[in-house]
Amino acid sequence: KLQLEYREKRFKMMLDTGEITCEAYYNLPSFISPIDSLDSIPKSLYEAEANMNNFEHRVITEIASLDNILWWHRIIDRKGFCLNGFINHYADFMVMTKDGNLVILETKGDHLANDDSKQKLSLGRLWEAKVGSKYRYFMIFNNKDLKLDGAYTLDEFIQIICKL
Repeated sequence: KLQLEYREKRFKMMLDTGEITCEAYYNLPSFISPIDSLDSIPKSLYEAEANMNNFEHRVITEIASLDNILWWHRIIDRKGFCLNGFINHYADFMVMTKDGNLVILETKGDHLANDDSKQKLSLGRLWEAKVGSKYRYFMIFNNKDLKLDGAYTLDEFIQIICKL
């Protein structure tokens, strides 16, 4: 725990001094080949997306039904887009809105409101602040209110993404 606290503090200090920078330059692959796939939700970026749990499925189904969503992608664990900082954070989804906003989403069951979630949220919000106004990071819980910037219940988040 002390090591992780030190890494987070040092990472933030290096961001503040400019020793570390964040840039938006990830290239999505032309195709993906998830081991366990799912292909029944509209607006997917690929022909098949990686399988997901019930809450993730509910979240992305609600998001895909919105008029302002261009596409979504399920980030494959430990293989796709990663927020590389004081931890390596592989969020669950990328969502592109028709207005060109790229939204990174981490979904969490209410039982996962813990220090790990807070670290991921902290890194995600740092990333969002550094890469520009067209990039967003959110953590979505079913009903749990962490009372932290960027963490929302699913119902609250749907109200936000509709406006992006």
